[in-house]
Amino acid sequence: MVTKEEVEKIVNEIVDGKFVRSIEVNDKGDVTVTLAKDTPDIDNVLIRLHSELGKLEGIGLITINREREVQDGGENVKLTEDMILEKLKEVIDPEIGIDVVNLGLIYEVKVRPDNTVYVKMTMTTPGCPMTMWILRAVEDKILEIPGVKDAEIELTFDPPWTPDRISPEYKKRLGLY
Repeated sequence: MVTKEEVEKIVNEIVDGKFVRSIEVNDKGDVTVTLAKDTPDIDNVLIRLHSELGKLEGIGLITINREREVQDGGENVKLTEDMILEKLKEVIDPEIGIDVVNLGLIYEVKVRPDNTVYVKMTMTTPGCPMTMWILRAVEDKILEIPGVKDAEIELTFDPPWTPDRISPEYKKRLGLY
């Protein structure tokens, strides 16, 4: 099983320690790393961390978070799944030109009682070069919503994405009907 020391060693090789807020490793080998919101070159750091941590023996789920502030003015806002989905329509897959909702990348949305938003999503292919960018954009859009405490994004490829998941409106626009 992976140890916290092994994880810390890799994290410290990739990112300056002053940007690391916490590192947690549970008994299943799941790792959670929380970085400062101002971590430089965050996209590159996220990709490298995920890649290098994934090489460790006994590693489980890898979660890399960024420090967040709760948006002001949302204390009395009743968050809904529809609100989240509507906001996620602002995240456009740059390679395809369709938002992640109409493209069918969003599998599940849950608003938890503490106003943390959970999203289970996929990419069009496991090797999508825009994966980290899209995941970060989804997280950022959710966190723009007043009242959202935090966002948890789970990436899955089960079931794999197919063009059948594209919304009927966009299938028509793309000539898939």
